[in-house]
Amino acid sequence: MSNENRPGDALHQKHMNALNHVVDMAHVVGSPLVRMMTQKKEQILRGHNGAEQWNVAKGAWDTMPPMIAPAMDVAREAGVTLVVERGNGTMVNSNYNARKLIDELDAKDTLKVLWDPANNCWCHDLAYPDGYAMVRDGYLGHIQIKDVLVGSPRATLTVKKMGEGQLAPLLAPLAKALRRDSYDGVISFESVYHSGNGNF
Repeated sequence: MSNENRPGDALHQKHMNALNHVVDMAHVVGSPLVRMMTQKKEQILRGHNGAEQWNVAKGAWDTMPPMIAPAMDVAREAGVTLVVERGNGTMVNSNYNARKLIDELDAKDTLKVLWDPANNCWCHDLAYPDGYAMVRDGYLGHIQIKDVLVGSPRATLTVKKMGEGQLAPLLAPLAKALRRDSYDGVISFESVYHSGNGNF
């Protein structure tokens, strides 16, 4: 871990100042939610039977909660809820890790998951029912949807028309579960698909 990657250092303070600015903007537009991301992903955070010694990025996960904890104080004081996006390139790259972060920070009142079920595909986390089960009990703050085809061995992601990618068989049962569980948050469409002609 570099010296620039510690709570309170110049880089961290720069991000905290940006958070305060975004919280101010959220108040202006009346948004109860403020999106955030975690630091860049390390591939292997936990391991067993030797992997914990030879393959795990030792201490990488442990650096994250102390970096994010001050943001919880900002959010509580400002009366907003932070939503951490499950990003393919971030430490919170699965619903399990999103929930683990929230639990470790004891921040279920202030930090929720911004869930993109298509991003579950990249880390081979079945979006429904497995991924949804991790966030359904008060962890879910916002949903954004798209459909994809993942090729992890070749590090390739193809955005598909809705209902034509890996999420196709999961969309209807997921929608039914959200209705059953009275999800009343926003579901936004992440419009990143084009047919190959560059016209989004």
